[in-house]
Amino acid sequence: MKQKQGESGRHIVDILFVLALFGVFAASALMLVTLGANVYKQTVADMTDNFTERTAYSYVTEKIRQNDTADTVEIGELNGVPALVFTKQSGEETFCTYLYLYDGYLKELYTRKNSFAGTDILPAGQNILPLNAFTMEACRNGLIKLTLEPEIGNPVTIYAALRSDL
Repeated sequence: MKQKQGESGRHIVDILFVLALFGVFAASALMLVTLGANVYKQTVADMTDNFTERTAYSYVTEKIRQNDTADTVEIGELNGVPALVFTKQSGEETFCTYLYLYDGYLKELYTRKNSFAGTDILPAGQNILPLNAFTMEACRNGLIKLTLEPEIGNPVTIYAALRSDL
C-alpha cells in the first residue's frame, strides 16, 4: 500500500504536538514542585521563628508565675551581669534562682544566696535557649518589662505583673 504524500507530514506534526504537550506538562509539573518546595521552606522557617519566640517568653513568664510570692522576684545581678532573681527560703537557708544572659544563652542557675563570692559562677548556669539579648526593667507597682531577642526570630517584649505585689 502506498502512502499519500501529505500523510507523512501529518505524522510528524502529530508527533511534534505530542512532544510539545509533554514538554508543557513537564514544565508545569516542575514549576509546581518548585513552588511547593518554596512554600514548605517558608512555612518551616516561620514555625521555627514562632517556636523560638514563644519558647523564650513562655519560659521566662512561667518562671515568674511559679515564684510569684511576696518579695521573691526581683531584678538584680549575678557577678555584675543583670539577672532576674527568684529567692526561696528553705529552713534557715536562702536559695536563689538566677535567669541571666551569658555567652549567647539564657542561663538558669540555682544556688545558695551569696555562696559564690569571688568566683566566676556565670558559666555554671544551665543553658536554656540561645539569645542575643535579655533585658529587664522594673516599671511600676510590680510590673516588669522583659525584652528577649532570640538568635532566630524577632525580638519579644513582654510585661509581667507580679501578682504578689498588687
